[in-house]
Amino acid sequence: MTSAPWHDDPALRGRFHPDHPDDLQVLLHDGEPRRCGRAPEGCWVTVRGVRQTLRIPIAPEGTSPPLLADAVRWVERPVYEGILLNEPQQLTTAHKGDTLLFVTSPGIPHPVRVTEAYVGERSSWSIQPCNRCGADQALDPPTIMAHTRFPDAPAGSVPVAFSAFCPCGGTMLLALVENAAALPEQPPARKPWWKFW
Repeated sequence: MTSAPWHDDPALRGRFHPDHPDDLQVLLHDGEPRRCGRAPEGCWVTVRGVRQTLRIPIAPEGTSPPLLADAVRWVERPVYEGILLNEPQQLTTAHKGDTLLFVTSPGIPHPVRVTEAYVGERSSWSIQPCNRCGADQALDPPTIMAHTRFPDAPAGSVPVAFSAFCPCGGTMLLALVENAAALPEQPPARKPWWKFW
């Protein structure tokens, strides 16, 4: 029998419950605490599969916005799907039994919940990792984060870059990648470890 791809993910190694090999803790949230007023919390999730691959732009250090799609390095991470096993204590957007999505992030002790909206926007934004923990994922879609910071900006306008606080207290820089959607999907040099088909 073939091992599930999440068991082979180096970023998830050592995070599964010893008695329930598909269960792990995920950092759940209702979005940025700055916007929603609630802190993230760890909850148990049973992994059910890989939903899709998330292409993430990484800007070279010292690059100034606006960023061009062909000037960034692209990495891929699996977006996992799982079932929430326990009721969060104070969150309002996730409940026991819900199906949710999550990704791994360096610097964060648990995988992080993401939404369809976040996944839809993430490939258009480069996140300079947190200067304290190295995290390269945020808790809200970047356009929601921008609106939180610039509530009086004209409708439909989006800044090319802005800073954000990481849950650890450090800071990260988000920068819009121009023409990210127009860039053709590059086949990986070798098959990623999580793609067994």
